[in-house]
Amino acid sequence: MKILNYGDCIKNGNYKLHSKFKSVHNYVNDNEIVSLVSVKVGNGPNNIVVNIFPQQAEQILVISKQTISIGNNVLCINLEESQIIEDIFINNILDLTYKIEMLIDVISDNISPVSLGFLLFPKNEISLKNTFEKALLAHVKYTVQNISLEELPTIVKNMKGVGFGLTPSGDDFNCGILYSLNYLNQITSNDLLKIIEDCYTKSIGNNLISNAFLKFAYSNKYYENFHGLLKALKQNNKNVISHYANKITGSGHTSGSDMLTGFILTIKGVLSDKKFS
Repeated sequence: MKILNYGDCIKNGNYKLHSKFKSVHNYVNDNEIVSLVSVKVGNGPNNIVVNIFPQQAEQILVISKQTISIGNNVLCINLEESQIIEDIFINNILDLTYKIEMLIDVISDNISPVSLGFLLFPKNEISLKNTFEKALLAHVKYTVQNISLEELPTIVKNMKGVGFGLTPSGDDFNCGILYSLNYLNQITSNDLLKIIEDCYTKSIGNNLISNAFLKFAYSNKYYENFHGLLKALKQNNKNVISHYANKITGSGHTSGSDMLTGFILTIKGVLSDKKFS
């Protein structure tokens, strides 16, 4: 086993197994979370990407100086590797608006039908059938009636912890909101730092994994597939856009679809907000 990529937000310490999936093993230490992942999942601020993903999850992962101990394996960390930061921002608002509409069209057939994607594609509401899902549908539709800069902190607060799964749909949606606000803060003269801080504060709850994702969205730290999608949008490469968009919507039960929905709706809502222009 060999480390292919090591996230830049990982701290040294002893971590215990928290949860395991086919391509991800999550380990926790107090309020920190580290994910051992396959190449399929890819790079991320707290991801350790290995070339051979273990079929069985070890209970303890120890990160110390330049090595990681996991079971009988001691892996070397190449601290000289650095992530290449590329320009992923579309500065022309009309162009960005066009690309977002293109993205909506690209994901229309692949977004999870039981995700919050019904906010983009109302036809998907029919997929939410049981009592819990119908209650979720009603709450989300009421909460996300109008996305504007003024309403976003309230929306984030009311979406926090909403839904089911390892990371609730509302938390993933809030990650999308934070990523979109950071994106817009980069490309315009508007100072959105105060609202970004307010939304982040109101989004933090008791879910350790959700909180980690929210922290990275707040800090503008990208995971590989989302970074790849933003880069493809800037380059206007529809095939690559489709490739990364499908990877995101296929991530988790509904997590990727929920995050992308939050990102898209916030971009559209804020760009339509007269207070933003």
